[in-house]
Amino acid sequence: MNLQQIRQKTAYCPTATPTQKQATRTWLNSLHKQYPLALTLTLKQSNLVKNANGAYIQKLDKDEVRRIARHFTQKLNQQVFGSSAKRYGKGLKYLVVVEGERTGKNLHLHMAIGDLPSYVKWNEVDSLVRNAKLRVAELDEQHKVDIVDSGWMEYLTKELEMKDTDNVLWDLA
Repeated sequence: MNLQQIRQKTAYCPTATPTQKQATRTWLNSLHKQYPLALTLTLKQSNLVKNANGAYIQKLDKDEVRRIARHFTQKLNQQVFGSSAKRYGKGLKYLVVVEGERTGKNLHLHMAIGDLPSYVKWNEVDSLVRNAKLRVAELDEQHKVDIVDSGWMEYLTKELEMKDTDNVLWDLA
């Protein structure tokens, strides 16, 4: 099979504009080396909310997930940088994606994390994440920390749509 036949079978078109998903994946792959840590966090799918009228159960939505992710990143920055995180604004770099919103699965977070200081050892990262999670009540017990491989950026973007990137929390990047 020659190149022309392969292009025809795969519907390759050199003049086609890339979709939002393809463009995002290409851009994130170019940033691959800046984010050496991969983190998956599971979330409690509902929270007990108490107020003056009583208590009720609130189902998790995207705005709440964004708040939880922001709270977790603040706590992890505090674990890594101590008081310098708040005092001087030091922090890690994050790419955060909410997964499960479109597919009906339990909502959870995937993160790529960068700018880890040289004094933090790789084997300490899991305990730093665990300590930060203890300070965020809405996070579930399970998490997974890994070193980013070449397929992590594609995995992060697997639920992106062709024309939007709504499940990427760009405001936390």
